[in-house]
Amino acid sequence: MTHNQSKARTATVAGLARLAGLAAITGTDAITADSVTLCAPPADARLVGLCADLGATERERHRQIGAARNLPAVQLGGLLARRQVLIAEVCDMKAATREGLKAKARAVRLVLGDAVVPRNMREALMRSLLEDMQGGLL
Repeated sequence: MTHNQSKARTATVAGLARLAGLAAITGTDAITADSVTLCAPPADARLVGLCADLGATERERHRQIGAARNLPAVQLGGLLARRQVLIAEVCDMKAATREGLKAKARAVRLVLGDAVVPRNMREALMRSLLEDMQGGLL
């Protein structure tokens, strides 16, 4: 497999995970490759979708900071507030599968070293991940 094929496959998988997450959020079924066949969204589709949104929000924040050094706090305030809501939702959601556990671990890694995230939120996210890990998924 070439590098471009690998990147395309990764993008396709990420897009399908996001689609499944959106389907879980809206309560609809995800459509498979066969347009006639419907299937229920995966168990942790919402959790994976939330973690993907958290990553996208973080990338957007870094992009805005990199693009303009003197950004007013109001512009970044919306992204920071959205990130805190996403972190709280990820904390509240229990991982039911290994994929959900992996997504939650990536979210923890994303915010663990970020000084902008309040300490209590970082600790809550880490505690949530540890509780999920003790649930026997590993």
